[in-house]
Amino acid sequence: MTKKEILQLQQMKSYPSVSITLPTHRTFPDNKQDAVLLEDLIRQARKRLLEEVKEEEANGLIRQLESLATEIDHQHNLEGLVLFVSKELAKYYRVPFTVPERVVVDDTFLTRDLVFALNRSKPY
Repeated sequence: MTKKEILQLQQMKSYPSVSITLPTHRTFPDNKQDAVLLEDLIRQARKRLLEEVKEEEANGLIRQLESLATEIDHQHNLEGLVLFVSKELAKYYRVPFTVPERVVVDDTFLTRDLVFALNRSKPY
């Protein structure tokens, strides 16, 4: 994650933009529960999207979220995971500190955790 990537995320504005944050675990067997928690948060996002936008649009974002979730190898987690999905983007980032369980549906992404991670990391 770079400053440029974060700035690009912050400049994106489209409704709905889904941000999901969750605490994760670095080690086995604790990291096995991370996938289950992510599925629960995706279910929450599905429910919110179906309530707030047209079903066709919601289903497209839900498919993107589910596809993104299958890409994540939970054996390489740090302390937190942040997912961003909109019509134009589907990305996830691992962060080296605990983040709360959160699902946000808004017109912008929730980037404060990435900014915090960037500010805490040492430059090369």
